[in-house]
Amino acid sequence: VINNNNNSNNSSNITNSSVNNTNNHNNSGNNSGNESSVGVGRTLPQAGAIITSTPSVAVTAATTTANATLASTVSIVIPPRQALLPWGTHSRTSIINVISYTQALDMPLTQGGAGGGAQMSGGNDAAGTLRPGEIVMRNLFSDFTVQAEKKIELVMMESADKHLSKLLQRGEDQQFDQLLSALGSVAEHCLPSLLHTLLAWHRRQLSDGEIKNDLKRLEKNTTPKPTTDLEFQLQRREAAVEFIFCLALIEILKQLPFHPGHEDLIRNIENLAFKHFKHKEGQQNNPNAHNIHMIADLYAEVIGVLAQSRFSSVRKRFMSELKELRAKEASNTTTQCIISLLMGMKFFRVKMVPIEEFEASFQFMHECGQYFLEVKDKDIKHALAGLFVEILVPVAAAVKNEVNVPCVKNFVELLYVQTLDASTKSKHRLALFPLVTCLLCVSQKAFFLSNWHYFLAMCLSNLKNRDAKMSRVALESLYRLLWVYMIRIKCESNSATHSRLQSIVNSLFPKGSKGVVPRDTPLNIFVKIIQFIAQERLDFAMREIVYDLLCVGRSIKLILNPERMSIGLRAFLVVADSLQQKDGEPPMPRTVPVLPSGNTLRVKKTYINKMLTDDTARSIGMSTYFP
Repeated sequence: VINNNNNSNNSSNITNSSVNNTNNHNNSGNNSGNESSVGVGRTLPQAGAIITSTPSVAVTAATTTANATLASTVSIVIPPRQALLPWGTHSRTSIINVISYTQALDMPLTQGGAGGGAQMSGGNDAAGTLRPGEIVMRNLFSDFTVQAEKKIELVMMESADKHLSKLLQRGEDQQFDQLLSALGSVAEHCLPSLLHTLLAWHRRQLSDGEIKNDLKRLEKNTTPKPTTDLEFQLQRREAAVEFIFCLALIEILKQLPFHPGHEDLIRNIENLAFKHFKHKEGQQNNPNAHNIHMIADLYAEVIGVLAQSRFSSVRKRFMSELKELRAKEASNTTTQCIISLLMGMKFFRVKMVPIEEFEASFQFMHECGQYFLEVKDKDIKHALAGLFVEILVPVAAAVKNEVNVPCVKNFVELLYVQTLDASTKSKHRLALFPLVTCLLCVSQKAFFLSNWHYFLAMCLSNLKNRDAKMSRVALESLYRLLWVYMIRIKCESNSATHSRLQSIVNSLFPKGSKGVVPRDTPLNIFVKIIQFIAQERLDFAMREIVYDLLCVGRSIKLILNPERMSIGLRAFLVVADSLQQKDGEPPMPRTVPVLPSGNTLRVKKTYINKMLTDDTARSIGMSTYFP
């Protein structure tokens, strides 16, 4: 079902969409495969009607007078660019007319009127008919162009210091979010046509000649502005177009696994993305620098989605670009270019299944690992380490028997020793601690138990580091390692486990101290650490940690350490609630950054809001620790 929300400005609804896999196929002249058409139901603004776009006259003084109600929304800064619907419909204001469903199917695509006579190519159009799936796609894309124009105008009217993410990111406009989701749903059945259409819209939007002419005409009637202001406005508008284009691409490309082939489209998208991964001198001084970096990150997200179904193509392109840069003479510019390229892969994620794709991902990581060991430049080495961490953290959270796959074992053994040695040096410590942690987290049980105690000692010693960033990194490394030790590996012998846990607890919650180490740290990290320990050693967690934090058995006249008590109470709540709700093993801690597009799903934990009774405490095994 494809639903577009009704509101005061747009009452179009497309409902009850169904796929006709047997009889309806689009044979587009530009596409190499058959595409299933989407049938359209009859629940529309008028009975048996569909919504389509017809050409509007260019924005001139005469048109403004004739269409006063439509022209009232023209941008104050830049007139709205002509939105060319790639099947031949020209429209600046995207006027929408309602025609009958049967009339639309029989209507020839040759349009009359001013500017006229554009005709769409393709077999269906030559016959003078449109199939239902094509109607749905065109209708949705027509809505997309209308809303995109409004958003671009909004960007140009806002102050220049307002970041695009605040205006365009997913979550800011529910109606536009639903439209993007609808495009993604339709893409399952007609992805090539939709991509061709979107790419044509993108090319049209970035043809600078028309906008510059519009601006020059506008400036004749206003106070003259410096050329730099004109360029700044053009850059800001182009950034808005790129932002919207990437949002649509991310949704549409999720359906790429249903459409093998189409290498020409893939190559086109790769070209657009990797163009934005190229470093430009003086970019940091550009007033639009933040937006330029945001667009590069959006294209990195596009590449991440693309790699899920076309990894070999993305890998080949990335390695080709890297090889070309490595062949250049070493310089600060070359270094920045390589780092920009590496950042373009930061949203690449390893596919856990099938095993062939899992192995291919780690073979790619192995190639990058060889470069990591060879490169001497500190900044490139740190950028590579950061890239490995971004890729490995989701793997560490999901990996089980995969740690025994030879390609994973080889990758860990390739990097571990040299990375650990480098992490002892102050200039590398901050960047390499997370990488050492991830390598241990994806290693085999025997490798982990043989090596983690040495790195654990390094983490504990850095908890009191004067550099707040370093102490926080050490703590996050510690609690990820502890999760692997307690949850995945299920500890060691009782004496060895008790010794390890005691050293960790004494470092985090020093005896006789009123606070915790490190200071100024979110308390939920300490709560999670206690939860991990309680999962396998409930008695130790309660008697050795929670009791101490709550000062159980000691007379208290005045609470002098509320921070420690808060951790103790919250830890007890989390453990009891987890047992009562039968949550099972807690997941590995993952820092989930908000994606540039805003496509970040956050799940908020809901706790039982009833009193814990004696009977309930007894049933979940907590009666011993319940007063």
